[in-house]
Amino acid sequence: MEQQQKHQIRGYEFHVTGALEKDGRYRGMILVSKRGDTQQVYAKPVLIETASSFKSVHAALIEASAYAQELIYNGAIKALLPADAPASGKQAPQPPDLVGN
Repeated sequence: MEQQQKHQIRGYEFHVTGALEKDGRYRGMILVSKRGDTQQVYAKPVLIETASSFKSVHAALIEASAYAQELIYNGAIKALLPADAPASGKQAPQPPDLVGN
């Protein structure tokens, strides 16, 4: 069963989720739907992956949540998000087997 919970920090809206990789490990994913600095809403969420993968989906979700908070609080998230909504609708591919929180 897939569950997702919207998070809001400093105006940014995002979901954290985990993707099952081929090796059986889980990678944390952050799906940003709204910018906090410009209040821009993305038609398709912007995907940001964590660098690490884990044996448990719970650990991947914790990593994704902590990474999102770090990016937002230190301002680094601005460099990872497009300035304007993508006109072509080009989006990073969604990973299969999402397990969210």
